[in-house]
Amino acid sequence: MYRITRYFISIGKLATVLLLVLQASPLLAQLTTQKRVNFEMNTSENDEFNVISFEERGLVVLNTKTNNFGRDLDINFLKFNTELENQWRNQYKPGFLFRLLRYFETENYLFCLFREDDSRNINVLRLDINTGDYVVTETKLLTNMDIDLFKVIKSKILIGGRYNDRPVVEMINLFAQTGKVLPEIHSNNIKLNNIEVNANEELVYVMLKNTRNCKMLLKVYDYDGKLIGKETLGEKNKLPLNGKLIKIPNGDFVLAGNYADNCSDYSVGFYTYSLSRNSETQFYDFVDLKNFLSYMPEKRQNRVKSRISRKNQKGKDFKLRQRLLIHEPIKGENGMTMLAEVFYPEYKNYNTGLLPIGRNYRWGSSSYYAFNNFRYTHALILHFDANGKLEWDNSIALNDMQSRTLDYKVQLSNVGEDKYIVAYPDEEIIKTAIVNGSSKTLADLPVDLENKNERILETYQSELASWYDHTFVAYGIQSIRQDATYSKDIFYLTKLSYE
Repeated sequence: MYRITRYFISIGKLATVLLLVLQASPLLAQLTTQKRVNFEMNTSENDEFNVISFEERGLVVLNTKTNNFGRDLDINFLKFNTELENQWRNQYKPGFLFRLLRYFETENYLFCLFREDDSRNINVLRLDINTGDYVVTETKLLTNMDIDLFKVIKSKILIGGRYNDRPVVEMINLFAQTGKVLPEIHSNNIKLNNIEVNANEELVYVMLKNTRNCKMLLKVYDYDGKLIGKETLGEKNKLPLNGKLIKIPNGDFVLAGNYADNCSDYSVGFYTYSLSRNSETQFYDFVDLKNFLSYMPEKRQNRVKSRISRKNQKGKDFKLRQRLLIHEPIKGENGMTMLAEVFYPEYKNYNTGLLPIGRNYRWGSSSYYAFNNFRYTHALILHFDANGKLEWDNSIALNDMQSRTLDYKVQLSNVGEDKYIVAYPDEEIIKTAIVNGSSKTLADLPVDLENKNERILETYQSELASWYDHTFVAYGIQSIRQDATYSKDIFYLTKLSYE
């Protein structure tokens, strides 16, 4: 069994030919295949792949191999430079019943968190991406928590999760192998939302949601785990749903995310909040965004705008409510850019002749709704200036593309001032849009990923990821036949560049 875990974007079905939009752009001529490398796989093992970008310093492939019903685990690390040349490889065996739960990358290191089944024993591996050497710290959790989050700040790790149905965050010193539970988190009616770290100022931000009044609580801890600040984010009818930390060009650290007007998971806009200065939270309602509806056909845009106008004339507050999947903010020389994907879960009505009676069934007339897919309607792009003020927005239609899993489908690459390439899947092809501020351009250009000396028999799973500058990497698992030889399963990496 093969599986690829998405670090960047999932594409689902990917044909051997990618169609990308570029012809109408004078900025970039075409997308070319620079290099492809293959690795033959052992069909008797279960493989999972993570591809982790370190931008111009290359990428790391994290390959986990399991056997003996998943109880034995081998970890293989492979480092590639920007020419897709293998620089080093290394292997780690965490031990019987240990599983890889999370990983976290910093500028020069990759940290991996392993936990032993039905135990508080954990191993933390720190991999030097320059040399391939690693150090493993064996320690124990202070609580028997269910782990949800894993972050690293210098020589300390933060592990967040749930214990006795209440949130808990542990801070563990990897050198001293000492730990503590962060105070004022393990409470009733509180849910852990996110952990962000500011390594420059040695601060930890923990976001908690009060499930009674739906307010977001922000708690700030120093490097020793001492609580040094706390506040409630948002205001009446403007309740933040999440927050991601980024440093903007003016030096401020900003929380950016989306917010709701009630206790639901449906967003009505975006917000930014400066952690570096005493300033008010900036809210941007979807209705007030200039190009929020630009992904729609013109006639549909006009109908929605007419509804908004009629509501406003009657003194009613019209809201556009959406469910969002927000990417990590992208820092640039002139500000920051946010990318979000709008989705909804799709359910289907099924008819069956079986009626459930406890754990048994009897024949009869029955129908039920069951989850079918996630559907993605459009992507939103917001660009903020060096001071965190919104400059422009745009939206790209995703045409209700489907996925069984909720994960990132869209990627964004900056190619100049206010110019971005947005890549996204559309059935069995990939399309791109050239976004230039509030405008966008579409066209098609085919790219063949198949080697001349091999024939692709089947593509099991494929991914496409933004790597660095104008460069992308396609990767996945395929069954191929070279010349007249037998077929074999391979994991591939393909470097694609705009020139």
